[in-house]
Amino acid sequence: MLKPITKFFFIAIAVFANSGSAKTDAECLKHLGGGYSDAVCFGGLRADMGAQNRALYKKIRMRIPPGNPHARMLDDYMSAQDAAVRFCELQRDAGANWEKSPDGTMYPALYEQCVFDLRKVQNRFLKDLLTAANW
Repeated sequence: MLKPITKFFFIAIAVFANSGSAKTDAECLKHLGGGYSDAVCFGGLRADMGAQNRALYKKIRMRIPPGNPHARMLDDYMSAQDAAVRFCELQRDAGANWEKSPDGTMYPALYEQCVFDLRKVQNRFLKDLLTAANW
């Protein structure tokens, strides 16, 4: 028989092992109401979209011939998209009198929605780029 701490350890490993493959159900977008659950919805969807964007990036990058300057341009694009995320703090903090807003308010949801929207645009761009690269 396993000791309680050992049981906890195995359960924790099982939960975390599956958490990386878990996808957020887009159905959550139909139930937005402000607050923490919105932040969880947008946060989960943006994480899923980020993973999809990284996979698209890798597929596109493999299509660019070695030494071609477009490889660097694609890398710069991905870096610029990652850097743009920090500007979502402006949207979040503007509604909170320019203060960092604590969890549990609607303001983290504004940040998560902003990042999700950026990742959606990035996703569309990368899908179109991959389509063009496959012509």
